[in-house]
Amino acid sequence: MNIFDVKDGHSKVSNQHDTKIKDSISFFQTDEEKDFPQNVVFETVHTESYGLSYACLLVPRFPSHQIKGDLADLLPQWLHTICLSFNWRLGFLEAMPGYLHWGLFVSSSDSPNLFMQIIRTETSKLIFSNFGHIQRENLGQDFWAHSHLLAVGTHPHSKEWIEYYIREIRRQQGFNTL
Repeated sequence: MNIFDVKDGHSKVSNQHDTKIKDSISFFQTDEEKDFPQNVVFETVHTESYGLSYACLLVPRFPSHQIKGDLADLLPQWLHTICLSFNWRLGFLEAMPGYLHWGLFVSSSDSPNLFMQIIRTETSKLIFSNFGHIQRENLGQDFWAHSHLLAVGTHPHSKEWIEYYIREIRRQQGFNTL
């Protein structure tokens, strides 16, 4: 049988015949039989220390679909709800007429493609169900343009970079922009 040996803050698994019983704990002992060493300290693991942060940006698919009025009021609420539902944390949030820009803190196990797809899908469903005129103009199921801008870190994208990105999206869509 293998024994879990704890000495001087270090642990090792060894064969029962190589270890003194009084310095060890067998995984197969009952609670009454365990004489856990007093010098072992369990440290709290903070999930934030394993998180990643991103600056994210989505652009409406159609230039005529602006994030204004009720949509500008509702999108931040919806994004906050989505983040709570998936155990993500919002940093900054900016709902501008031509784009949605936010900071996101996620677990290191959360794939950027996965969280961006979830956010795109869920916000699109909410927009289309609350703003029928937008859904009638957009025959697809995604309110957002075909790609997203994502950078690792807590700092928002610069205004220049956002403007460049939007121009590139519109150019790829065949719109003439400045």
